[in-house]
Amino acid sequence: MKIAPLKLTDPWLHRLARDSEADTETLSAVPCEISVRMETVSVLHHGTDQNHRPYLHLRGQIVQIQPDVALPYGITALPFRSGSEPNFDAFYEFGTDQLLELVRKGYFGSRFQVPESMTGIVWELPAEADFLLVAPERIDQPPLAFVGVRNQNNTELNEGNSGYTLAEYFPDYSTEEPEWAVIENQPAVSERSEQIEDLFADEEFDVVQRGQTSSVRRDEGAVASTVNQVPGGVFDRVLEEVRAQRRVEEATLRPGVDYVEDTPEGMLRSRIHPGVAAALSGSGRDVPADRRGTDHAAGSDDPDGFLDLDD
Repeated sequence: MKIAPLKLTDPWLHRLARDSEADTETLSAVPCEISVRMETVSVLHHGTDQNHRPYLHLRGQIVQIQPDVALPYGITALPFRSGSEPNFDAFYEFGTDQLLELVRKGYFGSRFQVPESMTGIVWELPAEADFLLVAPERIDQPPLAFVGVRNQNNTELNEGNSGYTLAEYFPDYSTEEPEWAVIENQPAVSERSEQIEDLFADEEFDVVQRGQTSSVRRDEGAVASTVNQVPGGVFDRVLEEVRAQRRVEEATLRPGVDYVEDTPEGMLRSRIHPGVAAALSGSGRDVPADRRGTDHAAGSDDPDGFLDLDD
């Protein structure tokens, strides 16, 4: 006979305990086999006293209790109603042989995990249960059964008492390729080196005179850009060449006679002195065309011959 049981914590149990006329029978520590629908299986570890030895935490719900001995009234199985299944927690300890097998399967690898095939299924596990059976009032009525599984929140399991060698259910992760891409061997770059590499070794510079643009060709096919500066070393070298050439030219000049036109002295003697002399003499024939004064200055009525402020 299969009968849906009630929990020992059900309020009806206390009412029956106060009823002296109820025919009840109590059974303690009855060996049973419980059917547990496993919801989660996770790997936990002991403390430092056991060198962080791994074990499994099993969590699920008890869906049925099947006693290993005959119960009164011909009860053979006690399935729980949907929604009333009691919770179940157990802790599974691996043996030494199982730990070695887990290590060979890649336990210390980053991909090691509990397989999904261990959850969502029903496990048959050993347990002990207490019963309170209430006799029916009539022979055609079923009995009333109250049941409670011992240590249902902290059951200790192992290979011996459970009959499961759980290490066998773990796949071999040691032979699987990692998910990340394999990086090919590359030469290591030293943090510090005595050899200095020129950052502009592959670049070409076209040097032009000052005031013009210079194109810098960086790569083939790159668009040339104009700049007004050249590398410092090239500029210093060009400046030194110009200064040396000027010193050679100045050395051949006769003091007070020869001069260089683009120098301050040359501008003073070729442009300013003639204009001043012409202004003082009242004649403008020797004044350069670009520096010649206005008609007002040449034909000034000033008897002293001095230049006007505008001139």
